[in-house]
Amino acid sequence: MTGSRLDLPPFRRSHERLIDLLFLAPVLAVLAAFLVIPLVQGIVLSVHESRGLDLGDFVGLDHYMRALLGDAVFHGSIIHSLLFAAVAVMAQTAVGFLLALLLADVRRGRRLFQVLFFLPFVVAPVAVGITWRYLYAPFFGVIASIGSAIGLDTATVAPLADERTALWAIMVAFVWRFAGFTTIVYLAAIRGLPPELGEHARLEGASRLQQVRHVTWPLLWPQTFAVVLLTSIGGLRMFDMVWIMTGGGPAHATETVATHVYATAFRYFEVGYAQAMSMILLVVILLLALVEYRLLDRRAREVSP
Repeated sequence: MTGSRLDLPPFRRSHERLIDLLFLAPVLAVLAAFLVIPLVQGIVLSVHESRGLDLGDFVGLDHYMRALLGDAVFHGSIIHSLLFAAVAVMAQTAVGFLLALLLADVRRGRRLFQVLFFLPFVVAPVAVGITWRYLYAPFFGVIASIGSAIGLDTATVAPLADERTALWAIMVAFVWRFAGFTTIVYLAAIRGLPPELGEHARLEGASRLQQVRHVTWPLLWPQTFAVVLLTSIGGLRMFDMVWIMTGGGPAHATETVATHVYATAFRYFEVGYAQAMSMILLVVILLLALVEYRLLDRRAREVSP
C-alpha cells in the first residue's frame, strides 16, 4: 500500500508539490486574468480622477469620502440594496420552500410543474424586466386589465411610477424569477430525506405542520444556507431588472448601488468615482457574506451527515 506524502523523502515531496502547482497553473492564470488583475485596476482607478477611462490626477480617498459622507443618492441606494437583499431573499426562500413542500406530495405531473417553476430563472433578466414592466403598465397592462375586468378601479394604477410602491413591485418580480430555483433546490433535498423520519414523527402523533417545523425544516439548513447566500449576493448586485423596469426612478426611489454606479460612469463619465462606489459595494457584499456564513453555516454543519 502506498504511504502518505509525509513518508516520502524531501526531494520527492518537493517534486510532487511542483507537479501539483503545474496542474494548478492554468486555474491560477485564469483567476489572475479575470479576478486579481481587474480588482487591482479597479482599486487604482478608484483613487484617481478620470476622464473617461483615462487616469487623471491622484485623489487618494476623496472619492470614498464623497460617497460615504456627501452623496445622499448613494446612501439611499445602499439602503435600497440592503432592503432588497433582506426582504426579497426571505420572501423567495419562503415561497420556494412552500412550493417544494407542495410538489413533494405530487405524484403525477411533477416534472411539468418543476419545469414551469424553474423556467423564470433561466429567462434573461432583461426579458423578465420588460415583461413585468408591461404587467404593471397602467391602462393596457395585464394587472390593470384584470382589475378592470373584475370591477376594480385599477386602470390608472402604476406601481412602478409611485415612489411608495416601485421598489416593492420590483421585489415581486425578483421573487417570481428566483423562487423556482429555490423550489428545485428544496425539492431535491426533501426527496433525499430518509422517509423513516416522517413515519416516526407520524407515529408519535405529530401533525403535518409539526413535521415540517420540527423535522423537515431543520434538516434543510444546508440548502437554506446556500440559497440565502447566493440570492442575497444577487440581490445586493441587482441591476438589470431595476434598470429595465424603472431606471432607478421615480426620484431615485428604486436606485440601487449598481444602477447608481452605472449612471455615474456612463451618463456623467465619473468613472473613478463610480469605481469607488463599486469597491464600497464589494466590501458590503463581503461583510454580509461573512455574517451569513457565521450565522448559517454552523447550523448547516450540525445537520449535515
